[in-house]
Amino acid sequence: MSDKTAAKRTRYLSRSERRIGGRLYLKFSGFNGFGISFLGDAPVTLLAIYFGAGNMELGIIAAMIHISGIALLIVPRIFKGRNVVSVGFWAWMIRGLVGLPYALLLFIQGKAAVALIMILYALFCLSRTAGVAMVNTIQKRLMVSRTQSDLIFRNATSFQGNQILSRFISYIILSLKNIAELVGLIILPILGVVFNTIAAFLLKRIPNRTKVVYKPGENLFVILNRSLKSPQSRRILFLRWISLAQLILFGMAIPFLRLSVGINPARIFLYTIALSLAAFLSSMSLRPIAIRAGSRPILFFSAIPGALLLFIWTFIPEQFSLEIYAILGFLTMFVLNASNLAINRMLISITPDDGAVGFNSMETFITSILAIIIGFSAGYLANLSRRLSGSLPVSDYGLVFLPAAIGSLLQILLSLKVEEPGSLGLAESARILTNINNLRTWQTVSHLETTADPVKRKILIHSMGHSRAPVASSEIEKILAEPLSREKGELIEALFHTRRPELADFLYSEAADPTAFHRDKAIFALGAYPGKETEGILVSLLDDEDGGIRAAAAKSLGRIGDRGHLKKIRELWMQSQNLHERLDYMIAMMHMDPERLYLDEVFSRIIVHFGVKPERTIFTLISRQFGMSPPLGIIYREESAHEGEGLELLLEESMDTSFLLEQRQNLKKLWQKNDYQKIWEMCITTLRDTDPPPELLPITRALKQFSVDLADSANALAVLYFTYQILTAEGEK
Repeated sequence: MSDKTAAKRTRYLSRSERRIGGRLYLKFSGFNGFGISFLGDAPVTLLAIYFGAGNMELGIIAAMIHISGIALLIVPRIFKGRNVVSVGFWAWMIRGLVGLPYALLLFIQGKAAVALIMILYALFCLSRTAGVAMVNTIQKRLMVSRTQSDLIFRNATSFQGNQILSRFISYIILSLKNIAELVGLIILPILGVVFNTIAAFLLKRIPNRTKVVYKPGENLFVILNRSLKSPQSRRILFLRWISLAQLILFGMAIPFLRLSVGINPARIFLYTIALSLAAFLSSMSLRPIAIRAGSRPILFFSAIPGALLLFIWTFIPEQFSLEIYAILGFLTMFVLNASNLAINRMLISITPDDGAVGFNSMETFITSILAIIIGFSAGYLANLSRRLSGSLPVSDYGLVFLPAAIGSLLQILLSLKVEEPGSLGLAESARILTNINNLRTWQTVSHLETTADPVKRKILIHSMGHSRAPVASSEIEKILAEPLSREKGELIEALFHTRRPELADFLYSEAADPTAFHRDKAIFALGAYPGKETEGILVSLLDDEDGGIRAAAAKSLGRIGDRGHLKKIRELWMQSQNLHERLDYMIAMMHMDPERLYLDEVFSRIIVHFGVKPERTIFTLISRQFGMSPPLGIIYREESAHEGEGLELLLEESMDTSFLLEQRQNLKKLWQKNDYQKIWEMCITTLRDTDPPPELLPITRALKQFSVDLADSANALAVLYFTYQILTAEGEK
């Protein structure tokens, strides 16, 4: 194979093309949310009601968006060999332009107006349906399994977020007193034409090399027959059709509110805003759950409340306020949208790479046939329900919502049979989803996957690393498995502060591997995991050729309670010439040596040899080991900023001690003269007559044996500080 042939592009997109296409598709979804809201069923239903449409016509309008799928019987044949983006673009353009003739409603009335509305809406739905078959294929080409859930839920969030805004705009337009109701309802589809056109041109720019495929003999019924023979595909298709039937039936809530409850058109849009907000929040909140738990648990746990809520719609009276219906509608749409998104994700998983347009056309066509039946049934059931509402305990549209509730029960049963590789079991999902900390952890991981800002990432990593949620360990384990993750080191360190015994094996492996990038951090974290295996690894590392590794191992060995290797660690401490290593050994000996004999070497030539800055670091560590206050580090900080300020702060803090209070002025003069030896002599003389508590005897002993000819600014300030601490502790005995 020649290089030229090997480099030839396939119909699949490159990573950069998917990235560019994904951004464009996200924008397309946003503008499409505006367009469909202004051109879709809500304004069309209100227009039809304005001109006196009956329940049968309203049922057909509710189902029209799906009935139009019958056109897909011929779409693959007509557009065979055409680029799916080109077909989608023209379909989107046409569906927008058919909104312009709504202006003719200003000049006609009655049945003729209803007929025009239904014809224009049918043309809108037909062109949209042809376009959706293309758009679904385009969407599939923009994702791989790793990004599937993210793209689906982000696009749904963009779409529904803009629907909320568009419906709020619709409410404002219809609430303006100087605009007649009919004029306001006609303005909405005109706005929809504008946004729909923008969406079409964004769609046109999406990279794509897939063409519409039609194989002779491979008609929709052949594809349907093949799909129904597969138990997995059959169940998912049934779930898909049940979900769409529920949305059609629930769409009859608008006629119910307008005709039975008597809510005006402007306030109807407040209700639709609640529905859009529910769909938006559903998409946004469920994204991290779908990625990690899978679609099956979402479907199961959405169908249960869905059945309950739809049964409530079946029996709800017509006397409630709009707020009650809006709250009920919000909750219902939240769970219906959750189910629909979960099923869409399943549907994409069974869509074949070859013949994707044909499969999508088949699925939409069958949906259209069912939609015709459901649409007429919705109208019939609405009329029947209104006739029987006096004798049955159901609302005027109760018999419309009852089949939707039964559909949720069927979804529960089917979800138990669906197989989804990688998804969590229902029992495990229930245990995880009922813990709010688990949901927060998943949300944190979701933000981490989409955030590039280093500061935000650091905050998110800190939050996840210290989370007590049961799922946190599994999410951390995934990141730790990445060879060169930027956050890997921080998460390993977090394993020290938040113990996770289930990840101890990872720490053992990382600590024992000389080539591990974060080996030192793993050794540090092992200090929180006492046990024979930990001890064995750390003891072996005391002979490592790397001095830093030896020191880190010694520190963790001390922290897990080892006492048998104190002699060796003291030898390593004496041999080390590295400040960082010495600090680690000091921490180790603090845990191992109750007599704190290492303090004798701290206040000696060995440490003075390092210089003033290292001395300050070491003395600050000692003060922390003893839990002393005020922090010695703050005193050194002030001294570094302005000479004499550290001493001033110490003298101010120690005024409760007679020695330092009486010698206050004398100490200031000695400090100005750099007479550090005299300061040491004064402190040693004072300490000779003290009787400190047992825990301070080691440091008292070390200070008293210090050679004053080694005095400097760092250890002089330290001796004053420690003398104050000893005298204070003695006074409190």
